[in-house]
This record gives sequence, C-alpha cells and structure tokens, in this order.
Amino acid sequence: MRAGSFLLLLTLMTGLSFFAAGGDIRPERLECEGMVDPVAVDELHPVLSWSFSPESQFAQTAWQVQAASSREALLRGEPDLWDSGKIEKDAQDGRHTIRAPQPLWDPFRAAGDAQRVPYPGLSAPFRQVHWRVRVWGSSDTPTDWSEPAVWGAGLAPIKEAWWAKWITAPDDGWASSMFRRSFTVQDKPVARAVAFVCGLGQFECSVNGAKAGDHFLDPGWSNYKKTCLYVPFDVTAQLRPGENVVGVMLGNGMYNVPGGRYTKFTGSFGPQKLLLQLEILYADGTSQGIFTDSSWRAADSPVTFTCIYGGEDYDARRERPGWDAPGYDDTAWAAAKETEGPGGELHLSEAPPVKVLRTLRPAEIRPAAPGEYFINLGENLSAVPFFTVRGAAGAAVTVTVGELPDTPWEGHSYTYTLKGEGDETFRPRFTYFGFQYLFLKGAVRPEDAGTDNRLPVLLDVGADFVSSAAPEAGSFRCDNTLMNDIHDMVARSVRSNLQSVLTDCPHREKLGWLEVSHLMGPSILYHYDAAGLYRKICRDTTEAQLDNGLVPDIAPEYTRFKGGFFESAEWGSACVQLPWLLYQWEDDTRTLDRQYDTMAKYTRYLASTRNSKGLAKGGLGDWYDWTPEKGHAGAAQLTPDELTATAFLFDNARILAETARLRNRAADAEEFAALAARVREDFLAAYYHPDTKSVATGSQSSLAVGLFFGLVPEADRDAVLANLVKALEDMQFRPTTGEVCFRYLVRALADAGRSDLVWRIVSRTDPPGYGCMLRTYGLKTLSEQWDKPGSSLNHCMFGHIQEWFQAYVLGIRQAPDSRGFARLLIAPTPAGDLNAAKGHFDSPRGRVAVEWKREDGAFTLSAVIPGNAAAEIVLPVPEEGTITVSEAGAELSEERRPVPQRGEKETRLTVGSGNWVFIWKAPGA
Repeated sequence: MRAGSFLLLLTLMTGLSFFAAGGDIRPERLECEGMVDPVAVDELHPVLSWSFSPESQFAQTAWQVQAASSREALLRGEPDLWDSGKIEKDAQDGRHTIRAPQPLWDPFRAAGDAQRVPYPGLSAPFRQVHWRVRVWGSSDTPTDWSEPAVWGAGLAPIKEAWWAKWITAPDDGWASSMFRRSFTVQDKPVARAVAFVCGLGQFECSVNGAKAGDHFLDPGWSNYKKTCLYVPFDVTAQLRPGENVVGVMLGNGMYNVPGGRYTKFTGSFGPQKLLLQLEILYADGTSQGIFTDSSWRAADSPVTFTCIYGGEDYDARRERPGWDAPGYDDTAWAAAKETEGPGGELHLSEAPPVKVLRTLRPAEIRPAAPGEYFINLGENLSAVPFFTVRGAAGAAVTVTVGELPDTPWEGHSYTYTLKGEGDETFRPRFTYFGFQYLFLKGAVRPEDAGTDNRLPVLLDVGADFVSSAAPEAGSFRCDNTLMNDIHDMVARSVRSNLQSVLTDCPHREKLGWLEVSHLMGPSILYHYDAAGLYRKICRDTTEAQLDNGLVPDIAPEYTRFKGGFFESAEWGSACVQLPWLLYQWEDDTRTLDRQYDTMAKYTRYLASTRNSKGLAKGGLGDWYDWTPEKGHAGAAQLTPDELTATAFLFDNARILAETARLRNRAADAEEFAALAARVREDFLAAYYHPDTKSVATGSQSSLAVGLFFGLVPEADRDAVLANLVKALEDMQFRPTTGEVCFRYLVRALADAGRSDLVWRIVSRTDPPGYGCMLRTYGLKTLSEQWDKPGSSLNHCMFGHIQEWFQAYVLGIRQAPDSRGFARLLIAPTPAGDLNAAKGHFDSPRGRVAVEWKREDGAFTLSAVIPGNAAAEIVLPVPEEGTITVSEAGAELSEERRPVPQRGEKETRLTVGSGNWVFIWKAPGA
C-alpha cells in the first residue's frame, strides 16, 4: 500500500451520512516518507501519512499527531518531542503535509496555505521519533490513537554528523577490496545500532560474520560526482558485548566499468572506496561511534574479476575464513588509506532497495557434452546464477548465460575456482544479467559421472531473481486468457527492469533510458509502490542536465551517445513529465518544488531549438514504429521527428505554466502559458490539415498525438478520431506506432470511449503485438521488437497496455481535478468479449478494489472505496432497467441510496468509502 491518506474528503453529493469518529475506527498503516517504520530518512521535514479501512465510511475533519523519543513515553501520553494539538482544516482544502519536528516548520500545507508552528527542539541525527495519530470525523469525539509508528533520522542533512572518512585500498590493482574493523561493545544493553554505509561501486556489509540486511547491489547507481547514496542497516541484534567486527567487501558496479569482456561502455569514477559510520546507542543514553579511517585494515578479496556488464570470477582458494568475525588475526592486512570521495553529496537512498525476490530451479537440465550442461530456467528474468559443487582445489566451473537456447552471451560469464573443502556454493555479489538459459562447463551431475571423478560434482544449480523490492500495488485478472497472459508478460518485463534505475533491458544496456520512465509511468505505478524510485529518477535528470538546459536521453549519463541517442525531446522531457506525474499520482508537491528549476531550464532549452516554423528539434521521434514492409527500423518511419518533439514542448510548457501558478510565480506562469499557446499555433500551422481533418502524414501516431495532447481544433476532434479509426481499419487494426506513441494511441481511443478498438488491437495474435510475442514466438517477456524476437527479449518499453487494463478495463481512475486519488472515478469498460474482470490498486488513499461481471442480462459491479475518499461510479449500462445498491452487504433503501444520473449508455452515482455492490438488470431480466 502507498503512503496512506490523511487527505480530507471532499463534500459528497449523495446525502449519505458518515459515521462519527470513535468506536473501532482509527488510522492505520502509518508511514513516513511512504515507508513503514523506516530505519532512516534524510528529510528534515518528512511527510507523515495514514489511511483508513474501507469499512469505516469515515470522512476526516481534523487530526492530531504526537511524537516522542520513545514508544513508552508515547503510550504514557508524554509526547516529549511534539504534540500538534487538534488541527482542523476545511474539507475542501486538499492534502495536508505534516512536517517533522523542526524549529519553525510547516505542520501542514494545503492549497498553497501554510502555517508556521514553533517547535522548541530538533530531531538529532540517528535518533528515532515515535509517533501516533488520531482524527476526528463529524462529531467532537476523536478516534482511538493509532498503533505507534517510528522513523529514524539519517545523517546526510547535517554534514557535521558525518565523522567517517573515505578510505580506499593501498593497492589500486585489486579487483575487489575487503575492509574490516574490530571494536568493543560495552557490557550493557544496546538500545539501537545503525550502520550507515556507502561503498563504491557496490558493497556487501557484514557484522560479526553475518550479512547486514538483505539487499543486493547497494548502493543505487548515481552520478557519483554529484550524489553518493548511502544505506542504513539496523544491526542492533547482531552486536554482542566484547569484541565485534564490521566487514565490507567492494565491487565495481557502474562506478567503475573496466572492460575486459562485454561492455556497453567503459569508464571510471576512480578506485573503489568506502565510507561507513556505525552509531551505537546504549539504553542508559550513552553512545559510541565506529568510523572508517586509516585504522581500518584492508586486503584483496577472492573476487578476481567484477564487471557489471562482463560478469564475475571468484577464487575460493583466496578466501580468508573468519575475516569479518571476532578472533581473526589481521596483522598481515595492510592499513586502509584515507582518500577523498568522488565529489558527490551524500544522500540516503530513497528508492526501494534491490533484493533477491525469488529463487528459480531448472525447468530443464540436460547434458550438452561431457562436463557441460544446458539449463532452462523456464522464463527470462534479471538474475544471477548460482551452483553448488564438490571437487578438488583448483578445479574451475564456468557459467555463461543467454536469452536464446542456442546463443550464449560469451562476453558475460561467471567462473568459480574451488578450494576443495566439501560442498561449495557460488553466488555472484556484484553483477547480474538478463537470461533464461545457463550453459555450465566444468562439472558433472552424480548420475552422469560414472567412474570418472576428475570433474567436480554438480549438486545444485539455479538462479536468483533480482529486482527492486518496491511492494506490489495492483493486480488484474479477467476472463480472457490472452489478456491475462499479456498482463503477466508486461509484469515480468517491468520487474526485470525495475532496479535502482529503470533500465531498458537487464543485459546489454542496463542504462536509464528516460522515455520508458514517463511513458510507462502510470502502468508501473498502478502495479508497484515505486514513487521512491521515481523521485530518484527525477534527481538523476537534474544531475544529468547540461548547463544549457539539455537533458540527455539517459540518466545517470555514464556515457555520451551521439545524435538522437543523446538529444531527443521524447526522452529528455522525463525531467518535466515525471515530477508532474508524481504530483498527479501522489499529490507530491515537494518533488515538484525541488525539480522546478530543472523543468523550467529544460523547457526553455527545448524552446530554443525551434526552427523557422516553430517546431522543436527532432530526435529519435516515435522510436521503433512499424511498417509491413520494413518492420521495425529504429528511428520513426511514419511520423516526423519534429512532430513528437513539438508535442512534448507544448505539454512541458503547459505543465510549467500550471506548476508556476501553484508556486505563485506569476511571471513564469505567464511566460510558459504564452509559450504553450504559441507552440500549439505553430503545430497547427505545420501539421494540421483542416480540409481533411488529418495531422501531418495521417499516421496512427500523428493522429493519436494530436488527439491526446489537444493539438487539434476542439471542434474537429470527432473528425480526427474518425480518421484514426480509418487508419486502424486500413491496417486491419495492426498498430504502426512506435514505443513513444503507442501509449497515446491507446489513450486517445480509450478517452474517446473507443476501448472496443483497443481490444481489436491487443487481441490480435499476428505481427505486430503482444499476441504475436506470446502465441507465435512463445515469449514470456516483451521483445524489443514486437513483430519478432529482437536484440532484447526483456524490454518493457511496449508495456503501456497495463495502464489500459487498470484505468479502463477495471476503470480505476481519479477525477480530472483530483490529486493523490482523493476523488476516484470508477468507470469499468467491458471491451470485446470480456464478461468479467477484477483487480485492485493500492492508491495513496488506500486500497481500491473492483470486480465486475455481465451475465444473463445483468451487470454487477463490486467496488471497495478506501476510507476518507469519494468516488463517482460510472456503470456502463443503458438507462432502461433497474439498479440496486448495497453497502457492506446490506441493500440500501431508495431514500438512502445515492441518486443515479441515468444516460443513454451509462449511469453515474457518487458515493463515499465502503464496500459497494451495484447491480443493473435489463427490463424483464
């Protein structure tokens, strides 16, 4: 579930009476910065939020938050850090953002209104804040207090809190460095111990021989000259009185890409280095700190090769047993060398960590040659292989990987050299790849060994699926197998590419190509609580921005490409589109504020590229559009590059005008509104054909862009839509759009009430499309080319259809002027031969669930609306027939149920939170 809602419910039009506070109603799922009980947050003013169960039928009118230095003090009613008192706000003010304790901080923010509340204290770095909340409804009786929640303060906002020094290995020739530090914990209770770690490029941290946390590939990738991300680990339970040891092993990651095997690029930010600060707080209030400096010891690790693109090699004979545990003699180790960091400011990682989400065993394993095996894992995924072997010291086992059964990636491999001590398991630490097949050499299964024992015995083999640990936030199922398979195919592809950046593919690229982030934004956010990752991507765009305002196609920009692969408006515009998406989706004004300068600077730059006709500079355009003759050919074939670039300039200028108004920047608002109007005029002059009611070349993409962005005359929209329908009919409903414009094709049709045509497009099984990938080629993830297997079989750039599944088939949307899903629009669409669908979305307000079916002359819609939210229900039924309404299992009488507004093809009702069932029956049914 997302950061829950304490947004006030807009006044309902139904006349339904809502329960007063009290009884069993109380806030639940308390979150700080969108996380439940985070170990640390860097924000001096973190956002606190909560939600209500849908059964509560509760409209919040006031709130009170208490904060204390301990849970016990909070439960005693002694909020020694802060007590807001009862805060009342009008129900139509919008979202309140509660700020954490600070001198003169803003306790809430709504509709541009701010109040300054003095606070006598300051949350100390590393210390915890325990908090709880209660609210009021329509009476003077508050709810019970929520269960207490907690957040910890990080270190980055207060630079003086960092005592640690950057350290590096004394030998630059080590492929992977290890660092250790022994220290003594006093013989008294430890209240809390947190290790704050930044190990570049990637690190694994352990305390007393046990790994801290369960993350993979920490820290997240960034422009290390501008930002270095650190990660907090609560290691309280791992400490013990007496000698303790903290150990860290480093790998290269994107920080240092040395080459030597396959690489997309080579480059380095410098040698591996480490910054670590372990803070220990004892129960008696005293504290102790362990910091990296020259007193730490260093040695080279058993990892002999590590490259994020090329793979990893490990020589177990070089292991140092017990190196990260008490009692180890490190006198032979060298002293660590203090050094400077790479230049970036320290920021706590705000994106969900990457983790091993599940483990796969072979779907098929068969000998390929003596000592060689072909292993099929059953699906394509982002993963690391593992295997367990037993054999003689010095024997080596090598694994290569591939997406196709006959095409291993020879440039990416893993080699493990045995130490010859019992069963040995190898799991790479500092790299991953996209694959379905493993090609293993140098070992033999027991059943294949016979009397030949020269090779190690292969005891186990498989792969760990690695991806962002962003919680799932949505689901979809319907009564059509193909649609379900399409949904699952997109979901697998998205999961493989959700890392610490949103990659385009998990093998040959691994880069943050920016168009995917905003074009796939709604599809991803409907299914994953990835707002933290999206905020990071926003910061990445700022750090990639050039002095002239240009934002390149990738961020972080680890390498510089040429031509459209460096400068394309459809890619760079992510710096504008994403903060606006987060504002729409999460009511996140803070990211909008933080990114405003980047957004404005880029939009002004893009405006400066216009030609004599006022059109923005073209780049890749509608990348990978399709023709029957050429299939996919890269840059747009059917639509002018400048058309899509100019559409984005228009939309960016529109967004900036609205953002400037929100920020009370009148001059900017006027500037960008005028720019948007001017660009629209230039677009119409260059591309609109008033005689034929067409746009540019009349391609599906041109027409869809004109409709979606409002770049055709309002009076001609129906005629332009008719041309789009004709263009689809001429292609037998085969989409010719590329990855940029396919989303706009789907949205233009769905928004015009033509989801029946979207159904015609996605239900095809011939090229190009989802059905072709699934039924013709047997793929389970999205190919880069959707008319055949392409150079990548695990892209997510064509996954926009998930937005249609959630927003239109299920019908879970928000009202046009709503933010953060405060007011819902539930408008299901029984497209094609669909007769049933169900799913949910964990909105910022709480879970929204929908299930509908049509059978025997009846249409039934069940809808769960979260507490403190309102919803307009749109039933896709004609005005004839009867409608019954039930809430919480009880049918409402006519005088109590919402008044339906019946139209020729639909019926609208407005309701509050609750578990609702609406049944329409045809006359005589």
